[in-house]
Amino acid sequence: MKKLITITAALTTAAVLGAAAAGAASGDTYKAKKQACEARAKDMNFGVHFIKKNRWVKDCIAGRHSA
Repeated sequence: MKKLITITAALTTAAVLGAAAAGAASGDTYKAKKQACEARAKDMNFGVHFIKKNRWVKDCIAGRHSA
């Protein structure tokens, strides 16, 4: 019984750590996409229309604007 609990605890810990590592990788991908889209938006000269720019950046990250 003690072995079963130890094995279960080890598997649970491994699952939690694996999920945390996957979350960090997706966050890095998001940051890279956001940075690239913001650079493209800067070249588009939105001027004072920051809401329109932010909407465009969100759409770009979602893949609605071609690269």
